[in-house]
Amino acid sequence: MNNQKLFLGIAIFLTVFLLWDKWQITHITDADGNVVRKSQITLDAPAQNNDVPMISTDSTQIDLPTPAITEQHGFTTVTTDLLTVEISHKGGTIQNAYLNAFPIEKGGEEKFQLLSNKTGSLFQAQSGLASRDDLLPTHLSMFNSANTNYQLSADELVVPLTWQGKNGVTVTKNFHFKKGSYGVDIDYQINNNSNQSIPAKSYVRLSRNSIGQGNMMMPTFTGGIVYDKTAHTVQKNEFDDWNDFAQQQALGGWMAMVQQYFVAAWIPNQGEEQVFSASVSNGIHKLTNANQQVSIDAGSSATLGANQLYLGPKEYGQIEKVATGLNYTLDYGWLDILADPLSWAIHKINNFVGSWGWSIIIITILIKLAFYPLSEKSYRSMAGMRKLSPRLAKLKETYGDDKQKMGQKTMELYKKEKINPASGCLPIMVQIPVFIAFYWMLLDTVELRQTAFWWLTDLSTEDPYYILPIIMGASMFVQQKLNPPPPDPMQAKIMMSLPFVFTIFFLWFPSGLVLYWVFNNILSIAQQWSINKRING
Repeated sequence: MNNQKLFLGIAIFLTVFLLWDKWQITHITDADGNVVRKSQITLDAPAQNNDVPMISTDSTQIDLPTPAITEQHGFTTVTTDLLTVEISHKGGTIQNAYLNAFPIEKGGEEKFQLLSNKTGSLFQAQSGLASRDDLLPTHLSMFNSANTNYQLSADELVVPLTWQGKNGVTVTKNFHFKKGSYGVDIDYQINNNSNQSIPAKSYVRLSRNSIGQGNMMMPTFTGGIVYDKTAHTVQKNEFDDWNDFAQQQALGGWMAMVQQYFVAAWIPNQGEEQVFSASVSNGIHKLTNANQQVSIDAGSSATLGANQLYLGPKEYGQIEKVATGLNYTLDYGWLDILADPLSWAIHKINNFVGSWGWSIIIITILIKLAFYPLSEKSYRSMAGMRKLSPRLAKLKETYGDDKQKMGQKTMELYKKEKINPASGCLPIMVQIPVFIAFYWMLLDTVELRQTAFWWLTDLSTEDPYYILPIIMGASMFVQQKLNPPPPDPMQAKIMMSLPFVFTIFFLWFPSGLVLYWVFNNILSIAQQWSINKRING
């Protein structure tokens, strides 16, 4: 393999793939082998600023304004082993949510905040009941809570909020928390003590201000996803493309807002028809799901809901257990066909060795072994080229002014010595996609977050002392010395600058990725040195 071309190819490829990833993937396959289509369909802007789903028995949609972000209301705090959430008494909205197992800084006491009611960084999980004539509470109605603090001390905790309506109608909104779970189940107990039947449907919503994708070198998908379980379709759009979401009716499915490592997802009853829709107003992006409509007879009671809210990490092998298709929240870019097997392999290795750093090193060795035959052929060609360097230099002296003759004689020499200078192309083409897939996989592997290895305090961020990028640059320099020098002086200068360029380039890469590349280089040097010694003596 011509490592000089490999490094140059990666530099070009990294630039191209950052742009190409903006495109939607036309077809992907789920775990059952079903075709999953990602589509972009235009969503017509709503004619009114309506905020609650429509009841089909009433032609007039309930028209309520979006609450101001700065409104302050009483709230109830719930603490479990994994979550700390604040439930606003206005609407029963989960206005703040903290992940107890994920500190902002390693060893720190302040926990990562997923949901927030802060101005400019709003991210909330809303829910309510759509009806007519204010017969049932929406996400804007005021509830009462018997306590303002709840602590999970058993396997399950139920937190009730109550609401009193017209004509004796009462509603209890129940939040169910379980030990060891990032899920919150929400249902409604409705007592219709009035003298008329009440049409009703529960609905849920995620509301969020737009956030960026991170820096240029490490962009990760941030936006919304809607999944149709029956049709196996995925709508996936960044905040800038929110109007590309289409209203979608489906049996089951889910909707989510995603960022690096973490996700908030509403998962409704998978056996009922759902209506997913998207909208944006005043800088707030919304995903809304309306459940199936029912009618509650006068003098009767009913339980509505069965909506689950997942607030937690995108853990490979665990997230798909929450709901079918939820693994699509893991963002592996357009090379997920390669990244997903890599993720599976590295998780299996880590389960055995118990170290993410050593898992990266081991998978690097396995990848190198898989490409060994291709590399062997390439290195043999490069060793042969190095052996021919004096003869090529002599040809240049003899035919330097006649480029056509020079090219002819050079090809005759290659043919005579059975050397193919283009033999390094295939390993380059194979390894670049693997490198990029590995890059994307590491970017969205939450298990690497704040994981230490040797002097590296966090494998998901850059080397704090920049030791690995320097070693990588030095290993590139050694590899170049093992290769024959380019015949063109300008090309030679460019190649000589690559170790320095890539050292700067990799300073801000996740140290886990640089660790992979350093050991890949070390293995390549060992293999190439061995072949050079056998061929050139």
